Amino acid sequence: SEIPIILSEIEKRYRKKTIFISGSAEDFGSWNRDDGQKFIHSLSSGLVKGNFRIVNGFGWGIGSAVINGALEAIYRNPEKYSEDQLIVRPFPQFGDNLKVLWEEYRQRMIALTGVAIFVFGNKLSSGKIISANGVNREFQIAIERGVVPIPVGATGFAAEEIWNTINQDPDRYYPGLSWIVPLIKELNNPNISRSDLQAKIVKIIQRLNK
Repeated sequence: SEIPIILSEIEKRYRKKTIFISGSAEDFGSWNRDDGQKFIHSLSSGLVKGNFRIVNGFGWGIGSAVINGALEAIYRNPEKYSEDQLIVRPFPQFGDNLKVLWEEYRQRMIALTGVAIFVFGNKLSSGKIISANGVNREFQIAIERGVVPIPVGATGFAAEEIWNTINQDPDRYYPGLSWIVPLIKELNNPNISRSDLQAKIVKIIQRLNK
């Protein structure tokens, strides 16, 4: 009777080494574009160096920085890191029932992971910058699947909205992980340096895997 419980725990621990990076950015808000992409690049590189796997759907304004950061770390030390640490699933852009396809893509990507990082999250609609509903949907899926959410509120937009949602009831989103709550709160500090922000995120994920 204990075998299913043990197998479930093994699966959870395995998936926590695979990190989903959710985000899109037509606008980088208080960040300039170069700083925003350098931050994503550094974060992705730091995750690979921490021996984590990255899953990404090539979000607008974000995806290339994720890929470049991961590959830079991998190619600088190919004996230690592997291309298997980067899983990219670009969303289809043509075809019938794209919304259905996108939902299936999101479900499959997030099912591979145990931790989800949310950054920025906006898009251009009718000439205006609005919150990216796709990023918010990925947050919902992550919670449904028991994935640990890490919203980087300091990047603004959907990520900040998700941070606010979690901050209203952290026990709901982090059951049994009371230690993580003050660390997540720090990720909403707009005055924190980009390097410190990246380091804090990696440290949270490392602790989740202990």
